[in-house]
Amino acid sequence: MTANLAAILYLIAGVCFIMALRGLSSPETARRGNAIGITGMVIAIGTTLANPGVVSFEMIAAGIVIGGAIGTVIALKI
Repeated sequence: MTANLAAILYLIAGVCFIMALRGLSSPETARRGNAIGITGMVIAIGTTLANPGVVSFEMIAAGIVIGGAIGTVIALKI
């Protein structure tokens, strides 16, 4: 993956995160905001995994599992 393509994909992911925050500001648009945020995260993770400079896929997987577990616990409490 070229550096330019990775930068564009990270920019798109960042815009998705900003749009997700905007969508989460209202109960009527919260579902769409969550979907946009998920899309941004999938783009960011996919771009990172496609980067040839990734040293440890195990550490990325561990981060996803730990972050997912923490997020699940917090979401269930709310």
